[in-house]
Amino acid sequence: MQSKTIILTSLFSIIFLFGLYFFAIDKDSVIELSSVKQSAFIEYPSEYNYRQTRNDCGPYNTAAVVRAFLKTSVSSTEFSKNISWRLPNNYTLPWGLEKQLRENNISIEIPNVKKLSDKDKIVLLQERLSRGRAVIILGGRENYQHYISIFGFDSASDQFYIYDSLFKRGENGATMDDNGELPGNVTYSSQELLDFWRSGGMYGFYTWYVIIAGK
Repeated sequence: MQSKTIILTSLFSIIFLFGLYFFAIDKDSVIELSSVKQSAFIEYPSEYNYRQTRNDCGPYNTAAVVRAFLKTSVSSTEFSKNISWRLPNNYTLPWGLEKQLRENNISIEIPNVKKLSDKDKIVLLQERLSRGRAVIILGGRENYQHYISIFGFDSASDQFYIYDSLFKRGENGATMDDNGELPGNVTYSSQELLDFWRSGGMYGFYTWYVIIAGK
């Protein structure tokens, strides 16, 4: 009986996630090519590169975006305590990030990019960043899922400027910073970004998931 209950609960959870997935994602991904700049970035100083606690990449990235736009040092720890839509392993479903951003007066777009070519996925990110938006994507590494934020790019050098809350441990609760004067703490090429992004997803859903955020 207990086994049957577990199976039914798991099945319900999968159906529920499936419904949330299709309800949340916008239907069209419009790219305005005339808006794409050669480079663009949002100011994100190195003192904001906090290193996350276990399975807290979701709220650490929402806090990063709120800091970038509101120019205030909100607490990643408090965001971790208050975020909703947590799974038993403490992973945060995308709805939790979306809700927390909206609660902090950040407008969001959830574009459907699955049918875009790899080239057009990169162009979409560049176009939104050119318009002063920040980006959060869900990707995969080895045996775990991970959110990162993108705060800028330079197409001439094929670079995206990333805040990775699991980057190398630094001092005083921060990560190390490989980006110097540029935003974030690590730089990805377009291919590195695509490889990370295509590995994302939760239980078969939320593949190629992206939040476009702005004021």
